[in-house]
Amino acid sequence: MRQCTELRRAVVEAWRLFESAASLEARVSPAIPILFFGDIDAYAASPQRVLTVGLNPSLNEFPAEDPFHRFPLAKGAHPEDQERYLDALSDYFRTNPYRSWFQSFEPLLNGMSNSYYDRQTSTALHTDICSPIATNPTWSQLSEAEQSVLEDDGRRLWHDLLVALLPNVVVLSVAEDHLQQIKFESLGSCKPIHSFKHKLDGTLRSSAYTARGCWYLVGNESTLFVFCRARRTPLGLIGNDHKRELGTVVAKAYRNAAYTEQRKGLSALSWTKHTKC
Repeated sequence: MRQCTELRRAVVEAWRLFESAASLEARVSPAIPILFFGDIDAYAASPQRVLTVGLNPSLNEFPAEDPFHRFPLAKGAHPEDQERYLDALSDYFRTNPYRSWFQSFEPLLNGMSNSYYDRQTSTALHTDICSPIATNPTWSQLSEAEQSVLEDDGRRLWHDLLVALLPNVVVLSVAEDHLQQIKFESLGSCKPIHSFKHKLDGTLRSSAYTARGCWYLVGNESTLFVFCRARRTPLGLIGNDHKRELGTVVAKAYRNAAYTEQRKGLSALSWTKHTKC
């Protein structure tokens, strides 16, 4: 997958966007653009390829006291050093990840036999829909002008990246308005995939927490997108046990749909169709 033409182009574009944002006061520096977080080789070899999605990287990815604490291989890297750059991104969860934030998604991934770490059958990656560039302040505190500078090209890059990565499942826990920016061809309307009427302690919720599923065509692949409400952190409205339960339901929904498509001969839903990547 490292040699995939689409991925190499995405790397070049990520660096271009990073450099073009040099005059933006909110851009964290020193830093690198973060096209994705996680082991891309393990992801490519996974039986189920899962991506999680946020908005843009946190300023905490580049601590002021040691900016490359989480990406030591990227220190001094240049845009031409593509292998070194991909190694730095791939080593993220084996080095010093921003664990407290990524723990928001990890239980759901575990319910899918997935993980950012070397703990499950499949290895997940994290991506950001608005921009690969870390900012200070956080995305919601940026001005509309600053957001526009970053996201006009950042969203396009994210779409190109997904075509290179060809995920089976994409899990988004972002504000509703960001979901309207998904430009892949929809294969049908979004439908509830699972709901929680009660909290983990058994008390009734004022309104059910409902995750919705929608199929999109990414490249030549049918991909299940799962939309989950956030609260300060991804999936912040449900506890870890419910996250794991939701992950199990999502994995089953994908398997059932994949089996149905294979039976109908509509799509192989397999990596072998895309050996060029």
